[in-house]
Amino acid sequence: MDNMEDKNKQHKIIINKLVNTGIFAISDINKSSTLSREGIGKILRKLVDNNILKKTAKKGSNVKYKLAINDKALAFLFEYIEQVTINDLARVWDVGISSAKKYVKKFVDEDILNKFGSPPKKIIYTYMSQKDNNIFSLEQKNIIEKYYIYTTPEGRLLKGILGFLYWAKNKSGRKDIGNLAEEYVNTRKKYYDDQTGVLMIDATEKLHYIFNNGVYIEKLFHRDFDALPVFGKTALSQMVRTAKSGHANQVLMKKIVEKIQKSVAFIITQYHIDCVIFIPPTVARKTQLMTFIMEQLQVPCDKIAFSKVKTLIPIQQKSLKKIEDRILNAKKTIIAASEQKYKNILLIDDVTGSGSTLNETAKKIISQNMAQRVYAFTITGSAKAGVFDVISEA
Repeated sequence: MDNMEDKNKQHKIIINKLVNTGIFAISDINKSSTLSREGIGKILRKLVDNNILKKTAKKGSNVKYKLAINDKALAFLFEYIEQVTINDLARVWDVGISSAKKYVKKFVDEDILNKFGSPPKKIIYTYMSQKDNNIFSLEQKNIIEKYYIYTTPEGRLLKGILGFLYWAKNKSGRKDIGNLAEEYVNTRKKYYDDQTGVLMIDATEKLHYIFNNGVYIEKLFHRDFDALPVFGKTALSQMVRTAKSGHANQVLMKKIVEKIQKSVAFIITQYHIDCVIFIPPTVARKTQLMTFIMEQLQVPCDKIAFSKVKTLIPIQQKSLKKIEDRILNAKKTIIAASEQKYKNILLIDDVTGSGSTLNETAKKIISQNMAQRVYAFTITGSAKAGVFDVISEA
């Protein structure tokens, strides 16, 4: 092992010791290190000289080490650990919780630490270096902060610059973060018109491309794309996936309802909708997103929840790759029934892949004379008109 690797290993041991047990003596590090006591002493002295560590005494057996309370020391800490809690910081600084909160507030206000979460849930802190802050232009910062979200493998929703940096550094395979940010801004400008009051994507062309003359839907709209080229799942798409992951996250579900409320209201008014029908989910969950949306969405007309035929093995539409399989699945499983007759019905679903479920449901509605015209709206859908995505469930 060369000197750099050896030093990094010792630094990691020091950080782990601080985070796990707090202040430490040389003997505590010596047990976990391959270096001699003298070698460890040299590393610790250098860290003290650089104002990264502080000594609790000048010399003697009472000498112990703790993390200094400054930006440089925080940068050192976050080289070896991704996130910390207030308890972790109190431990590494060797201070009480109330004192740690005062220091943390200062670092958060100075944009050195990022804070995530709110009581009573656990709050975590991550580090934002000046180098990271200076990567982005003002326009890039504003757009990324407003729209970008990344879901980490362990299920954390990282918003704005922090989420973008996490994705760029760990998942994109690119080092030119500034160029990536510019690409993101340009991609949003290409796919969205952020000047409109109601964000909605007309995806009707995709239905005609896939089903040719067999389209039974007048208009298909998405509130947002499921994913964008290069940048993957959109913020709203990730919110939907998280809400459907089996956790009863009603706060997140309420945010989804808020985001689609204006779009649904616009369609109802524009196309004189007199009934809204909700597509049923395939997979049984404790709290269903579509059920929640039906209960919370404010509409000035009738609401109906269709049902699905229960099968021995539930097959999700989004798992089927062939269009003919999707059509058959929708044809055999959706139960469309209502004694009431309507002029214009609006179908609502969470995600559109091919549109087979919506189109087959619309076909049943029209063939049974339940309505004269059928419109459709989904929270997210494919960004490409000529193809459909096999969109995995969360």
